[in-house]
Order: sequence, then C-alpha cells, then structure tokens
Amino acid sequence: MSLQPQDMNALLHAMRTQIAALTSQLAEIQANPPVATPSVEKKFNKKVKVIADPGAFEEDRAQFAKWWIKLQIWVKANWDAFADNFEVATAVLSRLKGPVAGRYAQVQLQECYTAGVWSTWDDLKIEIEKYFKLQAEHDWAHQQIRFFKQGNMRTDDFVTRFLALSIQGGLGNEHAVELLERNVNPRIAEQIYLQDTRSNNLALAAEEVRRVGGAIELYTMHQGGGSTKQNNTSQRRPGSSNQNHNHSHGFKLFGL
Repeated sequence: MSLQPQDMNALLHAMRTQIAALTSQLAEIQANPPVATPSVEKKFNKKVKVIADPGAFEEDRAQFAKWWIKLQIWVKANWDAFADNFEVATAVLSRLKGPVAGRYAQVQLQECYTAGVWSTWDDLKIEIEKYFKLQAEHDWAHQQIRFFKQGNMRTDDFVTRFLALSIQGGLGNEHAVELLERNVNPRIAEQIYLQDTRSNNLALAAEEVRRVGGAIELYTMHQGGGSTKQNNTSQRRPGSSNQNHNHSHGFKLFGL
C-alpha cells in the first residue's frame, strides 16, 4: 500500500522534528557533561573510607599478625578496584618495609617481573604466611637459646634441647658452640677446658658436654648421698628439735 503525498510529507516532518530534538539534547549534554566517575573507582573510594589502609609493615614481629589481618580485610573490601594479579601483588608487597620484610618483597617482585607471571592473591597469602611464620619461629628460638642456661637440668636433657633450639634458630656452628660453652654448667665447661677436649664442631662439642656432664652427675650422685632411699625415721636425741633438719630426697646436680 503506497503512501499518499500528504502522508509522506507528514512522516518526513515528524522525522525532522525528532532529529532536531535529539540534536538539541546532544548539544546540551556536550555543553554540560556529567561528572564521569567509573563505577569501580566510586566503589573503591567509598570502601576505603570504611576500611582504612593498614599502611606498611615496619618489621615489628609482634605486630605482624594484627597488621596481616587488617591487610587481608582491606584487600577483600577493595577487591573490585584491582584490575589484575599485578595490581594486587604490588599493592601488598609494596607495604612490606625494612631490611627483612622489604628484602623479601623485593625478591618476590623481581621474580614475578622476570617470569612475567604474577602470583594470585591466594598463592601470595600462602607464601607470605609461610615465610613470616618461619621467621617468627626462627626469631623466637634465636632469642630463647641466648638465655637457655643448664642450671640443675640433667646434661643429656640440656644438650638435646639446646641442639633443637640451635637448629630452629638457624645458628651458625661457631656461634652455637660459643653459646653452648657459655650456657652449660660452669663445672662442665671447666673440666672440658682442663682436659683440653674442646671442639669447634657443634656435634662433637655437644657429645663432649654429654660425656663430661654425665661423669660429673654420676660422681655427684655417689659422693653426695645419691641413694634415693632415705631413712624416714627421725633419729632424735633427747631434747632435740624437729626443726632445721634437712633430709635430702634424691640429689641436686652439681650442688646447686
């Protein structure tokens, strides 16, 4: 069915009117453009106001666990603001500062950059937690062994625990031998020096401590009333008192 001339004219007029209206709207938008804020940026900024940036980790081991939890919450809250693994990794690793943590971050960034592959957030969490957990245990053992004195502890027990701490603390051989000689009972150290049986090898030094300490303990037990059987009946003289009678049950190592 063909349109009549008057119908065609009416249609063209309507189209011209619509085009003019759209052109006017476009001109108005171009003259007064709306503030174009990407939705991701809006979301990111909004959340940052709620979840504060935890800042950098500055080598305070006691604060690491607290800082790490805050950082994970911050990453999760702002997840949509990160475009890819690269942005997540750099945002996290760049917050590790100091000679140890900073060095760790530098190595991680260099490895990722060289390989051209950036760790996922899940993998990064595992690596960081493993590294800093080991570091915390290492630091704890290193601190403990410095003040781990033998005292009245049996020599065999002392050496076993000392060696365990030295391994956990990652002590070098020379430093470990020095601490062993310093922390063992002075009577044992004295005998080792007098017998000229010192060793700069930790394993050999530990065995010598065991040998000398065991001999001293055996001697002390026999010379100092080492029998664990004691006469529980008080031998009192007429007029004597029960007070101030020290009956030894067992023996005290090295008379300490």
